[in-house]
Amino acid sequence: MALSLNSCIVSQEQGPVWDMEPGRPTTFKLLSEQTGGSVSVFEELVPVGAGTPLHIHRTSDEVIHVLAGELTIKLGIHVTIIGAGTWVFIPRTTSHGWKNRGQAPVRAAFVFTPSDGAKFFEELRLLAQPIPSIDPEALEALCKSHGYELVSLDWE
Repeated sequence: MALSLNSCIVSQEQGPVWDMEPGRPTTFKLLSEQTGGSVSVFEELVPVGAGTPLHIHRTSDEVIHVLAGELTIKLGIHVTIIGAGTWVFIPRTTSHGWKNRGQAPVRAAFVFTPSDGAKFFEELRLLAQPIPSIDPEALEALCKSHGYELVSLDWE
């Protein structure tokens, strides 16, 4: 059965917002259900000191576009600082993590293709609570069901 998709236009002000952590709003621009699972996009405002653990996506490739600020990013064994205007492609199964070690908040867009990896965040959003407040067993179950593997909490 062929899937019929509708076009979608989302302005800068539009999209459901979820505070991934206190002071870290995430705005969902294209949800998996809107694209038939082909792509998902969200933007984050990342405060100084915030970031991700070192992890692997097994179900999606990821693209990061830094819109403002700078991130320290680890891809495999390589660590580098990236700034506004930088695009990063992360193939599935590549260990990676990033942190805002700069002087100002970072605004970045994250693209998952196919959208399987982003469904993890879409489901977390529906819990309507920040990640640190979510039951660790529930979080681990969601990670496994969406192909996420935690490599290390501290990678620097």
